[in-house]
Amino acid sequence: MEPRVAVVVPLPAEAAGPIEEFRRIHDPLFHKIAAHLVLVPAQGWCPEDRAVPRLLEAVRASGQGPFPVGLNGVGRTRDGVVFLRVEEGAEILAEMNRLLLAALGPPPGTEFPEYRPVVALGRGPGEAEAEFLQRQVAGHLAPVRFPAEAFSVVVEDARGLWHLRERLPLEPPPPPAERGPVVSSER
Repeated sequence: MEPRVAVVVPLPAEAAGPIEEFRRIHDPLFHKIAAHLVLVPAQGWCPEDRAVPRLLEAVRASGQGPFPVGLNGVGRTRDGVVFLRVEEGAEILAEMNRLLLAALGPPPGTEFPEYRPVVALGRGPGEAEAEFLQRQVAGHLAPVRFPAEAFSVVVEDARGLWHLRERLPLEPPPPPAERGPVVSSER
């Protein structure tokens, strides 16, 4: 089986610290991958050796430079996953999700759910536990703002652990070359 590949926005240490406290107790993926924001969910249809160059090219071609990401507010899915909402940078993340998925060339007819950028914190085994976790997070995590300066391509190994494979730096395109003075041949 080919290893699965995903693209994430890593959280800086100062932002991840308080988030990891909740994940340590409530997130079964805590020991498999550090706190992150999923940009492209784990997929196996495009092998790692083809995915990385395609993703690098798509990020370069996008011309997207670094941008601020703001996390504020907590939510919960129907199946009990508690998450932090992305309030700032969500539109850019949604556009990059669309571009990177297209670059990976999903199988024909593949439809993806609407992309909603969030940072998962954990899952409550039941509705009451998920509601309790949601209240705990809302009362203890302050809003977080950080610059997204690169995306990370991560690959899952045979044990289910995720490893950084490649950084995708966000660099704006260079400014257009300045033109020199226009010289007229008319006299």
